Amino acid sequence: MKTRRVLVNLATLALLCSQLTACTSLIVKDITSASNHRVNTLVMHFTFENYARSMELLRDSGNVSSHYLVPALSDNTYDKRRVVITQLVEETDRAWHAGQSYWQGRTHLNDTSIGIEIVNQPQCELPALNETQSQGEYGPDRQCTFPTFEDAQIDALITLSKGILARNPDITPTKVVGHSDIAPQRKSDPGPSFPWFVLYQNGIGAWYDQDTQSRYLARLEKQWLPISLLQEALNAYGYESNDSGELDQHTQNVVYAFQTHFLPERATGTPDLMTFSVLFALLEKYHREACEALIVKYGLE
Repeated sequence: MKTRRVLVNLATLALLCSQLTACTSLIVKDITSASNHRVNTLVMHFTFENYARSMELLRDSGNVSSHYLVPALSDNTYDKRRVVITQLVEETDRAWHAGQSYWQGRTHLNDTSIGIEIVNQPQCELPALNETQSQGEYGPDRQCTFPTFEDAQIDALITLSKGILARNPDITPTKVVGHSDIAPQRKSDPGPSFPWFVLYQNGIGAWYDQDTQSRYLARLEKQWLPISLLQEALNAYGYESNDSGELDQHTQNVVYAFQTHFLPERATGTPDLMTFSVLFALLEKYHREACEALIVKYGLE
């Protein structure tokens, strides 16, 4: 009888344990398609400061940060003989690098982006931004000289970026951008010396096809090209462009950001036929429906 009672108690205990487990730890995954990854944008910056000062600002200030910092070998505050990238924030966490920003309909890009700071120090003839200036920190009104990024920096950046893209598949080519692309009214980095085309050749970011650009160059030179078309096309690609229909300062700043990315040798903020043709070549490649809609709307046959 005693043995039987023990067996009954054990059976009851086993049943209770199984029920308890079922109630507390059963999870069935049935993943919806109405979701995405947190990270869908990669933003490039230059520091304007040397390595030591950049580390102070990005790691210790408590005001700004980035996910990664790429040093320069020529920087006398950097003591290593090769480029060693420092990770300052986990990719799954939010860094404070974008500030007030916009790209392809999204705002507050700190929430959805990874930021890379690259040590590079422009030299400007005129003082820092003041209330009379309105073309970003290092816009054409400051008469800045932008040093070439070091080959070792770019090699390291390419390796880093490829890994980021592999880990974050929602970062499509047009979502690899500069700080000036997402905040053209106040930022100008990574500047006209940044080798966007080299990155594109290595599978990072967007670029236009030369044949398509040449075709649009011939096609558009016979057309009337209103500023409203430019503003709509810039917005279709991703920029926060207004719809004033005028070449106001806001529009000039957006044009300057676009030119520093895709036409750095012509970065003035003034749109020309090359600006239009490159923009439409990009739209045809990456946003074909928007491109075709603009062609129909403005009669660009």
